[in-house]
Amino acid sequence: MSSSVPPPLLTAAGVAPPARSASAVVAKAARGLHVFRVDGYSVTTTLPAGERVTSEPFYVGGRSWLVDYYPNGTDASTDSDAGAIAVYLRLQGTHKKERVRAEFKFGLLDPAGTAAYELPARTDTFSSPGDGGGYGIRLDCDAAGDPGCGYAAFITKEDLGRRREILLKEDSLAIRCDVAVAQVEALPVAPKQRHDVRMRRRNDFDSGGGSDSPDEFDGSHEGGGRRGQQPPDDREFIRRCLTAQRRKY
Repeated sequence: MSSSVPPPLLTAAGVAPPARSASAVVAKAARGLHVFRVDGYSVTTTLPAGERVTSEPFYVGGRSWLVDYYPNGTDASTDSDAGAIAVYLRLQGTHKKERVRAEFKFGLLDPAGTAAYELPARTDTFSSPGDGGGYGIRLDCDAAGDPGCGYAAFITKEDLGRRREILLKEDSLAIRCDVAVAQVEALPVAPKQRHDVRMRRRNDFDSGGGSDSPDEFDGSHEGGGRRGQQPPDDREFIRRCLTAQRRKY
């Protein structure tokens, strides 16, 4: 008794038109800066050790960031004032957990807005716990639980005092923070189809209420032609996908 072998589906004739799709992403560097001005600097130095003053949120690379200024350092276990101020960058918490690697740099501005003091840029990994509470936890910090990434001794208070006319004009401290992260975005590359029109035509065809073929190609979508023109074959479809919106970043 012989058994028939079904034909390969990928090469079978008389089948429905193939479903074709394509997707792409583009990765680019997202950069931004935030200026955090602290008026009344001398008053902030009376805050307890470990107490921070936080900026408003700012957005770089589709994420929300915060700058934390610690006038008396980050060590809340001591009652003595620190000899230096601390500055940290923090990833604000979102509804999902994520890890972000970012390059950042801190500086202090003079009254003209020029960086009069800064440290070299550095790269660290930040994480959001995903509870939406607005707290980012540094993954590779020296002290467990230390919020954000930054400098525990950014500049000494003695140095600030010596440069008061430049860095503390009118008792105001201006902190600049530059942030750069990789941002990945979806990029449409497949020829767009008017799905609603095609589905309506299919329904009309199935019900006998229309004369158009359900697979008729509508030239109104990207790369199309006149009404009734056949859609591109696989080779042409792929070519269009690979050349659509190609950019250099």
